[in-house]
Amino acid sequence: MAKPLTDHDRRKQISVRGLAGVENVADLKTNFNRHLHFTLVKDRNVATKRDYYFALANTVRDHLVGRWIRTQQHYYDKDPKAHADDFSLYRPL
Repeated sequence: MAKPLTDHDRRKQISVRGLAGVENVADLKTNFNRHLHFTLVKDRNVATKRDYYFALANTVRDHLVGRWIRTQQHYYDKDPKAHADDFSLYRPL
């Protein structure tokens, strides 16, 4: 029987796997091509400048979201008690 996952392991599972990092140009190109083919459903032969723009915009968005999630996880790992009541601030009145 599998051992239950800890909170830290669960957060790793929902991390930013598959999102391009700027550190690796090959990953960035892969993510750009993925957005061009699967998000915009375009081939390089028929893609317009606008399609390239949107593929690049989606790639940059993915990178920024990935950085934001990693930053949030870092601060949560640093002090989990400080973030325990974060959602209590957003309760409806």
